[in-house]
Order: sequence, then C-alpha cells, then structure tokens
Amino acid sequence: MTVYVESNFVLEQSLQQEESDSCAELIDLASKGRILLAVPAFSLAEPHVAISAKEKARSRLSNDLRHHLFELGRSKPHRAVPATFETLASILIASAQLERDGLRDTISRLLRTAEVISLDAAILTSAAQVQAEFGMSGQDAIVLASVLAHLDLHHPPESCFLNRNSKDFDDPDVRERLEARGCGFFASFEGGLRHIVARVGTK
Repeated sequence: MTVYVESNFVLEQSLQQEESDSCAELIDLASKGRILLAVPAFSLAEPHVAISAKEKARSRLSNDLRHHLFELGRSKPHRAVPATFETLASILIASAQLERDGLRDTISRLLRTAEVISLDAAILTSAAQVQAEFGMSGQDAIVLASVLAHLDLHHPPESCFLNRNSKDFDDPDVRERLEARGCGFFASFEGGLRHIVARVGTK
C-alpha cells in the first residue's frame, strides 16, 4: 500500500503533537516494508518555514515581555517578576532548539524510509491548475499536484492520503479526484493508521 503524507505529518512528528505516536508507527511500518510512504519534496522543505516562524514569534514575545517586565521590576511590589520571566525565557529558548532537533530527526528518518516525490516543472504547472480549480493555497496545490502526479505515474493498487489539514483537503471535489485514482483520504493520522493496519497488518 502506498501512503501519502505531507507537511503536517512532518510537523506532527517533529513537534510530538497529539497524533505523533500514529506518525511514528507509520514510519515504522515503512521501515519494515509493510507500506510505501511517499512524501512530496516540497513537504520536507515547508516545515522549516513553519518552525522558523514559530521561533521568530516567540522571540518577539520574549523581547516585548522583557521590556514590560523590566518596567514592572522597577517597583518594589514586583521586584521578583523579572527573575520569574528569565525562567520562562529559558523554556522558550529550549523549546525552539527541541523543535529544530525534532524536525531534523524526522526529516532524516523520512529520507531513509520514504519515497520523496520530486518537485519539477510539470508538477508546478499542474499545481497552478489545481489551485485555480479547487481554490486552495499555492502550497496545498503543490502538495496535491505532487500526489496526483505520483498516482498517475505509478498506479498503486491500493493507496491513501493522510492529511490533518481538513480545511483545504477534506473537500468533496478533492476526494473525488483522489478516489478516481483509487486513493482514499483520511483527515487524521490515527484514522489512517487504523485503516492501514487492518489492510497490511503490523509485522
């Protein structure tokens, strides 16, 4: 079975979010050869932007708080506040490093276990058409065009696309386009994992 995943799968595992255990199991199934995990190359690059944006937002928050708490610390009733803030600031700094490490480790493991769908001129051309047809963002259109191109090239006998971005991908027209190629859609990694295990087992 071919299982397609994209950026939110990478981030889910990297940040150890709610369904990261399911993501880890899917990667493990791929490493055992039980499934073919396929990920668009674009989806291995896009998470770097998301992680960087989170880090910059936390840095801005830290700087703003530092300024306000310095002013508070000048008054006797609030002298202990800056010390409390330094603890919070250290947590924010440590979390940024953990997220960078998590992303690096996740991408490294995917490169060892998954098939990366190359981004080429044909996919970018198709993505422009997909974006216009489904009214989705340019990023999502590149992902969907990558999946559709892989399906058209390889015609896997059984496949599914796992994506928690239900706002853009869990659309009747998108589902119809995927299902026309024999590819099911699951709006959660846990739900997708249950379906996959039922079909291929775990050993």
